[in-house]
Amino acid sequence: MSPHVLIADDDPGVLAGLELVCRAAGYTTTGVGTGAEALRLAREERPDLCLLDLNMPEGTGLEVLPEVVALEGAPSVVMMTGEADVQTAVEAMRQGAADFLEKPVRRQVLEGVLTRVLRNRAVVRERDQLRGAVSRLMSGAIVGSSALVRQVLDLVQRVASTPRTTVLISGESGVGKELVAREVHQQSARRGEPFVAVNCAALSESLLEAELFGYEPGAFTGGSPKGHMGLIAAAEGGSLFLDEIGELAVPLQAKLLRVLQERTFRRVGGNRDLPMDVRVIASTNRDLSQMVEAGEFREDLFYRLNVMSIRVPALRERAEDIPELATHFLATFAEEFGKEFSGFASAAMTRLQAHDWPGNVRELRNTIERSALLGPGGAVLPEHLGLGEHAGPRASFLGSDAAGGGLPLGDRSLKKVEEALIRRVLEENAGNRSRSARVLGINRTTLYNKLRAYEIET
Repeated sequence: MSPHVLIADDDPGVLAGLELVCRAAGYTTTGVGTGAEALRLAREERPDLCLLDLNMPEGTGLEVLPEVVALEGAPSVVMMTGEADVQTAVEAMRQGAADFLEKPVRRQVLEGVLTRVLRNRAVVRERDQLRGAVSRLMSGAIVGSSALVRQVLDLVQRVASTPRTTVLISGESGVGKELVAREVHQQSARRGEPFVAVNCAALSESLLEAELFGYEPGAFTGGSPKGHMGLIAAAEGGSLFLDEIGELAVPLQAKLLRVLQERTFRRVGGNRDLPMDVRVIASTNRDLSQMVEAGEFREDLFYRLNVMSIRVPALRERAEDIPELATHFLATFAEEFGKEFSGFASAAMTRLQAHDWPGNVRELRNTIERSALLGPGGAVLPEHLGLGEHAGPRASFLGSDAAGGGLPLGDRSLKKVEEALIRRVLEENAGNRSRSARVLGINRTTLYNKLRAYEIET
């Protein structure tokens, strides 16, 4: 939409001439003859810029100016007068005017002032949006305004109002399940107490048991002689987040079930039950109901955890949130790298929205971080994104061998696709497992398990 200019001047001839110049320059205009009308229309129509004459009936330009610039989403204001003096100009600028013009206003001068003021206004608004994204980041808020995100936030608010209801958060890798867990904690009455997170796939069964429940002095060889309080005790009064709960070993599943049922726990090597006041929040990128059917996950534990279920949508399901997320991440990395960005070029944003994002929000974040590193500042261009010309990586990966080394057309079972993808990513990252795990959106332990399952050597 073209910028909207509100022009206020009590001389009908001057008003008509100003409107003619503005329309010829591509702006839409509204013309009024009094200060009172100018203020009313500034409130109702929310113009981008106001041209205010200094001397008007029912409110001079200097009388209207402070009320206009105080409006929400206030327009930029340029003052005009046929009796210019330095003191009046200084007073107008002090009260918030963007510029000051002397009548009769020449066409070239007017066009130049309008272009400059509106350009500066656009830059300021971009920077305000970036600063707002930084503020949201610092507050830990979930970014996005799509219907799916609003549904997630509604469920978060509902369960946060309960004292200790367990929560099961599901979704693909990289969608932001821990962020949702932290939001449950922050919106609850437990917000002033600890939020303790543990990745169930990152530790062996014995180490995870010792970390979760703690252990008594001398409980096992190599343990601290003072013992260990454990993460359940560390989260007392707060929330315990069990990430990748589907990787929890079956013996530990039984012990966790007892904790949830009895609200007590026992340290390794201990002989007494200790009370606990902790909300348990779990997350998984696996289908726990299928794992129950396969005998890989206890049905009673599944129902204990699944009191409140929150599914976090994949990024491709809420593509309308990509501009907001991208701006959010750009603001984060602009602050971190000490650079000034004005936003994304339209072609760059088009490419972001066309990409398939198999790694979800985590992949988008990494892409914007790379863009902020490569870009010199100003607008982020398509070549800074590193996404290629096409929407996403899946087409080339699943294509024919001749076209790009993909899978044979007749062999696209989920396991074969996963195995081929892991081999491809490892090859592209020279066998570096940590880097490959980040690209795949999984942790190293999960990657190691898959390497063993598919007998992949690196």
